[in-house]
Amino acid sequence: MRRGAALLLAGLAASAPAAAVPPPPGPAVAADLAAGGCTLCHTHPALPPAPRTEGCASCHAWVRAVAADPARRARAAAAFPHWDRYEASVASYLAVPDLAVAGDRLESAWIANWLADPHDLRPGLPEGMPRVALPGDARARIAAWLTQGRPAVPGTPPPTRAGAEAGAVLARVRGCLGCHPAGGLSPGNPASGAPDLAFTRSRMDPDRAVAWIQDPRAVSPGATMPALGLTPGEATAIRDWLWAGLPAAPPAPALGPPPAPAAEPVLWATVEERVFGRICVHCHMSPARNEGRAGPGNAGGFGWAPTGIALQTPAEVAAVAARIPGALARRRQEAPRDHVPPGHAPAALSRPARPGMPLGLPPLSDADHALVLGWIAQGCRETAGGPALCPAVKADDF
Repeated sequence: MRRGAALLLAGLAASAPAAAVPPPPGPAVAADLAAGGCTLCHTHPALPPAPRTEGCASCHAWVRAVAADPARRARAAAAFPHWDRYEASVASYLAVPDLAVAGDRLESAWIANWLADPHDLRPGLPEGMPRVALPGDARARIAAWLTQGRPAVPGTPPPTRAGAEAGAVLARVRGCLGCHPAGGLSPGNPASGAPDLAFTRSRMDPDRAVAWIQDPRAVSPGATMPALGLTPGEATAIRDWLWAGLPAAPPAPALGPPPAPAAEPVLWATVEERVFGRICVHCHMSPARNEGRAGPGNAGGFGWAPTGIALQTPAEVAAVAARIPGALARRRQEAPRDHVPPGHAPAALSRPARPGMPLGLPPLSDADHALVLGWIAQGCRETAGGPALCPAVKADDF
C-alpha cells in the first residue's frame, strides 16, 4: 500500500506541468505588497520571502524545524529563555496559501474585495486573514497582478440543478467532504488548508472551477489539491453542486459581552505567560530588546499606521492599559466573521474602524481575557505588594 501511494505521488509529480516564474511586480504593485505586509505570511515565486526575523510564516516554520532537530533544539533552548513556550504556542501560519496558486484560480474582483473585508474561509486553520488597510486602487492593482497571464480554461455549460444532484453524490463518493467543509456540511476534522466549498461560487469563475476540480495542477502547477481522476462531465457535475446544490449554513454565533475581570490577584508573570509574551509581543516588540525590530503592530504593518505600542515589559503594557480592553472587545465583535466553526457561515457585520486584537488570530479565551482585565483593574502590578503601574480601573468601567 505504501509503495502504491509512493508510485501514485511520483506519477502526479511527473505529470505536473513545470511552474513558470511569473513576472515580478512593477514599482507600484511592489509598494502595495510591501505596505500590505503580504510576504510576512505568504509566498510567491516572483517575490523574495520575508526573512525569519520579520516573517510570521518563516519564523514559525523555523521554530518547527529547530524543534525537530535535537542538536539545534538544545542550542535554541540555551539561547532563548522561553523556547519551550515557542514550541508549545506555534500552531498558526504553517499552511498559508501560495499567492501564485490563488491568482491562478481566483477572480480578480473577489481578491480586491477580500483584502478589505476577509472572513473565515478555512475553518481548519487556527489563524485567519488579517484585514488589510489598503485603498481600493492598491487592492485592485495587487489583484490584477496576481491574476495576469494565467492560462485560459475551456468553456463549460452553465450550472444546472439537474447536474447538482449528480454532483452531490460524486462529492461524497470521491472524498471532497473528507477534507472540505461545504456550507452546512462539514467533516468532523477538516484539512487545515481546505477552504469551505460554499465560497467557491463567489471566488471562482464557473469554467475555471470545472478545470480546477478536474486537474488542479493543470490550472496552477503549485496546487496542493490532488487530481481525483474525474471526467469532464463529473467535474462539471460537482461544479453544478457547488453552484446550485449546497445547503445553507447558519451564521456563526456572536461571542457575547467580554467576561468580568478576574477577582483573584493577577500579577505580571501570569498575563505575560498567558497573553502578552505568548501572543501580543510578536507584533508589538520593544526595539531595544529585539535588535531594533519593533513588529508590524508597533512599527506599522498590513497597511495600518504605526501605533508606537510595545507590549514586552510591564511598564510598556501599563502605559497603554486603558486601550487594551477596547481592542480585545473589538476582536470578540469580529469573531463570528473571522473565526467560524465548521458547518457555520461567517456572519455579516459592520467592521469597527480599527481591527480588534490579536489581529488575524482568534479572540482570547474567556479565562485569559478575564486575567488581562483583572490585571488592569488591580493596577497592573508586577509583584505582590509592588507599586501600581497603571491607575486602578473599576470593573464597571469595562
